[in-house]
This record gives sequence, structure tokens and C-alpha cells, in this order.
Amino acid sequence: MNEETRDALERKHKCAFVKRLRRKMTHEENMLWKVPRARRCRGLKFRRQVNIGPYIVDFLCKESRLVVEVDGGIHERKDRRAYDRERDAFLHGCGYCVMRIKNAEVRISLPGVLDRIGNAGEKLAQHTTTQTPPLS
Repeated sequence: MNEETRDALERKHKCAFVKRLRRKMTHEENMLWKVPRARRCRGLKFRRQVNIGPYIVDFLCKESRLVVEVDGGIHERKDRRAYDRERDAFLHGCGYCVMRIKNAEVRISLPGVLDRIGNAGEKLAQHTTTQTPPLS
């Protein structure tokens, strides 16, 4: 099998995996997703379970380059914290801002979480817009 064929198969498998993740989101991810979908979070467009390099992020607002991760208990484990730091460093290197939100925050204070996401998204979108060079 040549490299091109292998890459195509990997993309196909990753795409199928992402589709499964979208169907099996956690309760907290589903709670959070109800608002940002269809631009109901301050007009920002979010997508869910998006590939960025070798990683799949929970939610992404491309226009503001904001990644939102909803973290369950597994993220408290030492090995997982190290993996998350590595992952976040990669995403930062690609120009994304990563916001991590604990499951409990979503369950206890969804309006507050949405407000934080909206504030961050608006601020980053303004910064991104002002940093974009004008078209010639």
C-alpha cells in the first residue's frame, strides 16, 4: 500500500470516528452544545468534534480560533493532565486559544459557562479581525 492510499484510509477512519463521537457526546457536552449551535452564543459559529492536526477537539469557533474542551474526571489523572498539556501546547502553536471547562461547571452553572465562552469568543474574534492584514 502506498503512502497516499494509507493517508486516505487514515482520513476515512478518523472521519468515521469523529461521526461516532458526535453521536455519543457526554451529557455535559450535549447540554453545552444546545446553545452554541446555530450561532446562539453571541452570534459565534461553533462546530463540534473537529479534527485539528492529530487531535479532535470538543468545540471549535473558527472565526475566533477558540477551542472549548469539556473535561470529565479522567482529566484529573496525572497521565491525562500531561497529555492535555501536550495537546494544548500543540493547539496554541497552531494559533488556537484553549478553554477547559469541567463537567461540574456545565451542570451547576451553564449560563455562567456560556457567558465565559461568549466573552472569550467575542474578544478573540475582535483580536483576530484586527490582526488580519487587509486584502489587496
